[in-house]
Amino acid sequence: MQKILLIIISAMVFYIAAEESKTPPANDNTVEFYAGISLGWDHLIAKRHEQLVTDNNLNLTFSDNKSQTGNGLTGKIIAGFLWTIPNTAFILSPEIYLGQGSAEITKRESAHDPDANADKKFESTLRQRLTMGFILRAGFYLTNRQNNFLYALVGIDQSKFENKFILSSSAAGVDAPPLLEKRSKFLRSPVIGLGFERKFNRFKVGIDIRYMPYSEWGKYTKKAEVTDDVISIKFKPRIISTTLSICYLF
Repeated sequence: MQKILLIIISAMVFYIAAEESKTPPANDNTVEFYAGISLGWDHLIAKRHEQLVTDNNLNLTFSDNKSQTGNGLTGKIIAGFLWTIPNTAFILSPEIYLGQGSAEITKRESAHDPDANADKKFESTLRQRLTMGFILRAGFYLTNRQNNFLYALVGIDQSKFENKFILSSSAAGVDAPPLLEKRSKFLRSPVIGLGFERKFNRFKVGIDIRYMPYSEWGKYTKKAEVTDDVISIKFKPRIISTTLSICYLF
């Protein structure tokens, strides 16, 4: 997806020269407010550690700082403004957003406890939910008509991640009551990226790529009431997002 984005940006830049003569001259506004929506394709990468300690102190590891990946869509509402620095082609553009993510990763593993002759089954899902943040875009117009904006971006994102798991144990054909747990936590991340957008009269359409390495969801534990098994879990997620946006200029 990221390679496709770079190809699209390159094609749009070459397209500018042929279309410039058809585009009305830029207005004299140094500040232009906008609001709109965006749709992102998110690639979630999560380093995870999930370990089980049985009642006889046997350690069973389901994952040991291994990374898994998953994909999903993110929809956002966005608002901000474009400030053209007077007598230059340079622009600063603060922007805020609020949205909903859907990227998730599910892991299914099993292990055997030889001391108790018991089979342990574990299923865990990590997913992104609510997301919000602030970014600052900075760049320049590629033409003097001020309608083709190439930029880099930095910012802060805060997303709600949810973990749901089920741990089951079976010994001698008898199933113990499963352990079910569902937790959520807000994690914060810096945002870096680059993109390109083009104005069409009172609308602007843009595409960018963003990288967000979130803070670690520190280890938490849960004990099964019947088997006395203790499961420990922690996550370190990252997201690479390709985002398409359309906004109205006020």
